[in-house]
Amino acid sequence: MITTLDKFGRVIIPKKLRERLGITTETNLNIHVDGKRIIIELIREEEPLVEKDGILVFTGKLQGEIDQFLINDRKRRITKLLTEG
Repeated sequence: MITTLDKFGRVIIPKKLRERLGITTETNLNIHVDGKRIIIELIREEEPLVEKDGILVFTGKLQGEIDQFLINDRKRRITKLLTEG
């Protein structure tokens, strides 16, 4: 895929490629040189909250509001309890 630089020297990543890879303005990228090649790699961070054995566990830096994470988890657990009977 061919791309260009803008007037400030920034690389333009085509929209279709950004969408396919899930790249947003919040995505961290690592850029390095390999000979005459410039390599751009996504830095994938793990989700800060993961479920382990049915319990929500905080694993790192939280992005956003914890309240919404807790509300969604409580709703999921209540629904599970109500439908198991």
